[in-house]
Amino acid sequence: MKPPAKRSGSTKYSMTSTLNKVVNLYKPAGPTSFDMVWSVKKILGVEKAGHIGTLDPDAEGMLPICLNRSTRIIQFLSSQSKIYLAGMELGKATDTQDASGKVIAEADPGGITEKDLIEVMQGMMGRQKQVPPMFSAKKKNGIPLYKLARNGITIERKPVAITLFSLKFTQKDGNRVFFEVHCSSGTYVRTLCHDIGEKLGCHAHLFRLVRTQVGVFDKTSSLTLETLKSASQDGSLSGRLISQEQALEFLPAIQIDPEHTPSVANGVGISRSVLKSAPGRFARGDFFRISDSQGKMVAVAESLVDSEMLANLPPRQIAFKLKRVLL
Repeated sequence: MKPPAKRSGSTKYSMTSTLNKVVNLYKPAGPTSFDMVWSVKKILGVEKAGHIGTLDPDAEGMLPICLNRSTRIIQFLSSQSKIYLAGMELGKATDTQDASGKVIAEADPGGITEKDLIEVMQGMMGRQKQVPPMFSAKKKNGIPLYKLARNGITIERKPVAITLFSLKFTQKDGNRVFFEVHCSSGTYVRTLCHDIGEKLGCHAHLFRLVRTQVGVFDKTSSLTLETLKSASQDGSLSGRLISQEQALEFLPAIQIDPEHTPSVANGVGISRSVLKSAPGRFARGDFFRISDSQGKMVAVAESLVDSEMLANLPPRQIAFKLKRVLL
């Protein structure tokens, strides 16, 4: 009997280390985030994939997609800050807070100057509360708010704490304003536009949104669906994807002796006696990358103590509990 012919081209991959990495995908305006995940799974033939940070259909930009085993780190990447380029139109508020919605209020923005915009934006910097829009994926009793909104139902939403690290005015062209915002996870830029319009007294809504960065993921390493497909066919795929280690570089590192790797891989927490190196200062509840002396990432752990408490901890008492084993 002849052996089966080898598959070639962009046909299904086996479960290799390449397909346990992260695709820094560039989503175009139009498709949903779910559509992009489905397309990546189809191109690469992977069983599991999940995206980091939903983008509305009309938005474009960075949509990192974790493949197979790398889906285990989504929970740590989702909290990363994000940078957007936004286009805001003054003079009209919509029910969705973007250009896809119905106009619900209008006012003349003719007297609004660049100085007015800059002053309002500067006044919104830092930590604040933001009320999530009704047209959002947030849930009430298990039902997404946008489903309620589509049925004409509006409910009270609790304000959510967000942080605007920077908010920079870039250009004004008639009633259209462009700005860049660096914000914490959970920030709705269309709600930000709505709130700016209310502070200016002229109403406003979002008409364009481009996400330029999610944590370590930026345009320099991004791939379109077309370039992803080409890379899967020409053998360059592995070098175009982001490893779990690269994706989690923002977490401080803790090193353990290799002899303890098997116990950590089996879910045993990390005591002071296991540590080979740790950051000089840290707080209780911080997350860490756990690596062996060869630099291989073993797990992500959470500290049960702070750096001062660690120094006085009995050698065999657990200081870091495992949040996710990555081997």
